[in-house]
Amino acid sequence: MILNMELKPGDRIPEVEIAKDLGISRTPVRSALKQLESEGLVTIYPNRFVKVTTFDDEMIQDLGIMRIAVDCMAVRLAIFRGSNEDFRQLSILADKCSESDFSDGKERMEHIKNDYLFHLQLSIIAKNPVLEKYQLQFLRQMEVMLSHRYADVIANKITHRMIADAIEARDEELAVKLTATHLAEFYHLKENFPFLLKNTHLL
Repeated sequence: MILNMELKPGDRIPEVEIAKDLGISRTPVRSALKQLESEGLVTIYPNRFVKVTTFDDEMIQDLGIMRIAVDCMAVRLAIFRGSNEDFRQLSILADKCSESDFSDGKERMEHIKNDYLFHLQLSIIAKNPVLEKYQLQFLRQMEVMLSHRYADVIANKITHRMIADAIEARDEELAVKLTATHLAEFYHLKENFPFLLKNTHLL
C-alpha cells in the first residue's frame, strides 16, 4: 500500500481495516508495522496511530549521504568480485532505467522499480550480505520518497548507463566518481556538502 502509492507520506495507516481485509487479528498487523518502523518506512505513535514516514529535506539529505558511502563501496566490491555475466545483467537494468516516459504515472513507477533494482544489483554483485542488508533498507526508504518527490529524477546528468559502462570496464576510479556524483546531484548534496565529491578514491 505504501510503495504502490495507495498511502502517501503522512497518511495514517488503517490498522483495523487492514486486519479485517486480511481476515486476521491486529497482532500480526502490528508486528508487520513494527518491522516497517525499524526500516524507517512508518512512524508509530503509541496508543494513538501509525502513519507513513514523511521525508523532509534534512532526512532526504541524510539518506543521500549514507547512500553515497554504501553505493560507492558496492561499486568497488562489484568490480572486484563481479563476473562478465553480472555486468551484463547490470547493463540490462541500466537500459531499462532510461526507457521510461516520466510524464506517465505507470512508467514513472516502472522507472522507480528499475532504479531500485539497479542499485540493489550492485550490492548483490558485491557479495557482501551486511552491505546488501543496509542497501536494501536505504532503497526501500528511497522508493517511498521517490513515489511522491519525483521531479528531480529526470534532471540527473549522470545516467545508470554511464555507471554500468564504467563498472563493466572495471574502471574503479571513474565508476566511484560517477556514482558519487549521480547520488549527490539527486539528493542535492553538491552545494551543501561539496566535500563528499572530493577524494572519491577514499570512498
